[in-house]
Amino acid sequence: MDVNTIIKIVKEIPKNKWTDEAAVKKALKKAGKASGKNFSEAELTRYAQQFKQLAKNPSPFTLIPMLLKSGISMSQINDIQKKMRSK
Repeated sequence: MDVNTIIKIVKEIPKNKWTDEAAVKKALKKAGKASGKNFSEAELTRYAQQFKQLAKNPSPFTLIPMLLKSGISMSQINDIQKKMRSK
């Protein structure tokens, strides 16, 4: 999936809804659809829990190890940070 698509989907979630499981699951379903994936309810729940945990502690240091494990490079992470900061 295109990084810009992910950023757009995340930006569509109001910050006050970042810990609302239904709102997060809706965004995850949308992201899955955009990437051609259908998540099971168990996967949605697991991903929603991870997102909510990150929302509680939004430090980039929490997210970076997870992204690196999934194969994203530091230059891609820096690009994501720049795009998330821009409006």
